[in-house]
Amino acid sequence: MKAKHSEKTSEPSEKKGKAASPKTGTKAEAGVGTPEEPVEEAVDMGLEELDSEELRLRLKEACCLSEERTDQLLRCRAELDNTIKRAAREKEALSRYASEKLISKLLPVLDSLDQAAKHVEGMDNIRLQLLDVLKTDGLEPIEAKGEKFDPYKHEALMMVESDEHDEGTVTEEVQRGYTLNSRVIRFSKVLVSKKR
Repeated sequence: MKAKHSEKTSEPSEKKGKAASPKTGTKAEAGVGTPEEPVEEAVDMGLEELDSEELRLRLKEACCLSEERTDQLLRCRAELDNTIKRAAREKEALSRYASEKLISKLLPVLDSLDQAAKHVEGMDNIRLQLLDVLKTDGLEPIEAKGEKFDPYKHEALMMVESDEHDEGTVTEEVQRGYTLNSRVIRFSKVLVSKKR
């Protein structure tokens, strides 16, 4: 029994000896388990951690910069869209009222024709023809006589006492007013009634 016991005890010591011996183990030949290895691994791990930490920071900075640039781009796009819309509105307004200056210059001629039409019937045809041409560009005469005085369309030259008209009614039109595309370009000069 003692012999068997000694055989069993000798085996583990042999295994221990083989593992401890640097010449017989394969780990020693490969350089694994040498005293230099843990230090190198620690240094490599430290560099990898440092590099990945630095990369994380750079990635975060790049993401922030990307978000900032995207925000700037969206703002620029919105500003451009607003500018385009504003330019379109201005262009439309300009085209609608481009003829205002010319029509304003022609109004005195129309006034003269109005006066002449009172005396000669043929002149009325010319006046109507000119008025039709101007209407195609959006010119419309402002109705005044018999209308309630409207300070947005009429310019009161004088108050006239009248029993025939309600107070604040236009009794006479001295000079006709006009709108161009619904905007007043000249007020009607009128006389307005008041009670005695």
